[in-house]
Amino acid sequence: MKYLFLGMVGFLGILSLLAYAMIPSPRDQDKVPLVWVSDHNPQREPQIERFNRLHPQCSLRLDPNNAGVTKIIVQSCANVGPDIIDVYGVQQLQTYVEAGILLDVTEIAREMGFDPSMTYPKAGEGLQIEGRQYSYPCNVNVDIIFYNKNIFDRMEVPYPPRICTWDEMVHVAEQVTLRSEGSKLPECFGLANVHWQSLLRQNGGKIFSEDGTRCVVDSAEAVEAIQFYRDLLHRYNVTPTLLQRTAMAGEGGWGQGWLNWFGAQRLAMIQVGKWGLITFRMYIREQRRAKERWERENPGAVYPGPEPLRLGACHVPHFRDKPRCVILDSRSAAVNRLSPHAMEAVRFLAYLTTQEYCETINEGADALPGNPRFGTVEAMHNPAFPEEDIMNELTIEATQWGVVKQVSPFIDASTALRLIETQIQRIEADPKLDVAAAMRLAARDVNEQIQKNVDREPHLKERYKRVVAGRGRDH
Repeated sequence: MKYLFLGMVGFLGILSLLAYAMIPSPRDQDKVPLVWVSDHNPQREPQIERFNRLHPQCSLRLDPNNAGVTKIIVQSCANVGPDIIDVYGVQQLQTYVEAGILLDVTEIAREMGFDPSMTYPKAGEGLQIEGRQYSYPCNVNVDIIFYNKNIFDRMEVPYPPRICTWDEMVHVAEQVTLRSEGSKLPECFGLANVHWQSLLRQNGGKIFSEDGTRCVVDSAEAVEAIQFYRDLLHRYNVTPTLLQRTAMAGEGGWGQGWLNWFGAQRLAMIQVGKWGLITFRMYIREQRRAKERWERENPGAVYPGPEPLRLGACHVPHFRDKPRCVILDSRSAAVNRLSPHAMEAVRFLAYLTTQEYCETINEGADALPGNPRFGTVEAMHNPAFPEEDIMNELTIEATQWGVVKQVSPFIDASTALRLIETQIQRIEADPKLDVAAAMRLAARDVNEQIQKNVDREPHLKERYKRVVAGRGRDH
């Protein structure tokens, strides 16, 4: 009993010491506390450390466990939200702005040097709603195609060209899709992670009309693009269907998710931004160590495992006779306007343009830094992974073809996407479903919701009337 008591005393003593260590020092209590909701990327630590060093009057810390748009909105409205919020793309930005929790930084951004002119032109569009700026990029992303040189070499298939059409890409993907007799799953799929929104825009389709009053995913261009999307799954069988993805997740050796499947060398090609290198570097290091360890233990023997991942890259294909196009997106930072430290938090947005911050993006391969001045091939070069230079070059080049995802003032983007993706999931699951009919249903559902919003909200009704009247005058 005595020892139990002493043990409890000792345990409580340790807890007391830990609690004491967590109490802010008097020095920290004199600083402005700032909380940044973001993911737990390894680069967050140096990003925060450099900000605090440049702004000694502030004490920035990361909150990686508080993500979720609804959760952040509720907390902010209750005055317990974060000071700085990561925003994933213009569609999510719209949701936050309509909730009324983001600080309009349009004027102050010009004064402090982080206005849209300080990033890539198309990225600048994605920082604004109704012409007003609310955020600045933490990083900027455009997709490219990564391919596994080992698979191409083993199957004696030439690497895909730097620029090609979708017809050419399908031909390549069919050659590197390795089917196994007696197995429901190919040993290796040729291509993965192609997104329907990307194909739709590449083929000249749009989600909304230019004035935002109508959903137009039932246009001929949109239907043709979605039909091709389904063909990748069911006609050409080069990318996994939903049922196959479920089976892959439960089968040994596949791991979880597109990046891990590619890293484990079960996919020949994948469409993803250069931020995928964060995961691919991990696989390359692990596979190199495994080979080195085996060769040390088995001198002179031939290594039986797959060679460590070797990367190549090319541009995302384009449709024949259509201009090159790729969706440009960003993870941007915005300021909670309800925060008591909103003006101090604005300093963080200005910090995102600096060399100190941009270097951390380059070091971590987390897409492109928001400031193009520091997003050069030379600045992003990594001696440990020299093959990445081509990925950096392609990503920079692709920004000139970038387009920003669409939003409408008459419907929240997340609601519109949910309605459209209900039909996309039906198309993915059923190879015989009428694609045109499904997309008409998607457009109908979104347009019905737009009309409900307009009927319910007087300010939307007035705006809708003005837009429709103006459209009539233009015609």
